[in-house]
Amino acid sequence: MTEPVTDPVEPGGPGRILVPLWIILGLLFAALVAMAIYQAWPLLYPEVVATAPLDPACDLRSGPCTARLPGGSEVRFAIEPRTLPPLAPLRIAADLTGVDARSVEVDFAGTDMNMGYNRVPLTETEKDRYEGEGMLQVCVRASMGWEAKVLLHTQAGILVAPFRFETISRP
Repeated sequence: MTEPVTDPVEPGGPGRILVPLWIILGLLFAALVAMAIYQAWPLLYPEVVATAPLDPACDLRSGPCTARLPGGSEVRFAIEPRTLPPLAPLRIAADLTGVDARSVEVDFAGTDMNMGYNRVPLTETEKDRYEGEGMLQVCVRASMGWEAKVLLHTQAGILVAPFRFETISRP
């Protein structure tokens, strides 16, 4: 003999208790996800507190360039070799004056083409001097415009010093 099948949401049936329980669990999960996003947001998208003006006279092929941040601090930025070849190791250096950075990174981005994520952490090699090694992607075009943003992570937020340059893939 078979047992009668009962509707799980039938009044007085066992499913009647499960429906509110699943709703409560769903709401708790949604609240947990919202709290995690709220806590992670400053880590994923930290606040930029100041950006140095772009210096159109800067030519990283000729030598280091200096960006002046609001408040008087400076970032001197250099890339070697000065030919700035794509798909070759580049030595990157940033010298800081008047700013106390907890960490320094350089974010490379194409000025008119998305070249993907390319961020290089720099290591403090001596007081206020940060160095690292990075590489630029190759582009199908003969020349490619780039912007290197030196990101200074400070107690107050991020300071940004932008530098523009071009790479030449083919003569």
